[in-house]
Amino acid sequence: MNTRWLWVVPLGLLAACKPPVIDEAGTNEAGTEINQAATVAALPRGQRDGVFFRAIRDAGLPCQDVISAELLPAEGDTAQWRVRCEDKVPHLIAIPPEGLIAVSSRQ
Repeated sequence: MNTRWLWVVPLGLLAACKPPVIDEAGTNEAGTEINQAATVAALPRGQRDGVFFRAIRDAGLPCQDVISAELLPAEGDTAQWRVRCEDKVPHLIAIPPEGLIAVSSRQ
């Protein structure tokens, strides 16, 4: 009986650690809106660079490695980042609270 209890507790703890599910409207399971710009800004550098890398590549632009990311003054409620890849081409990444990322480049 005790052995069975030991298996239930760890599985329950793992289920509680899953990341929140966010739908396309930018709300979580509780129905509250998620500020995607703030969420990205709060990420550790490596994860934030990964978000930027994916956004640049998804925009069809070349990038093998993000070497710098600088937070610029916001444009209204939209966070703006100047991101450079290994080719040193600057990309402007705009993230509004809704989370629809826009990538502009000087390519």
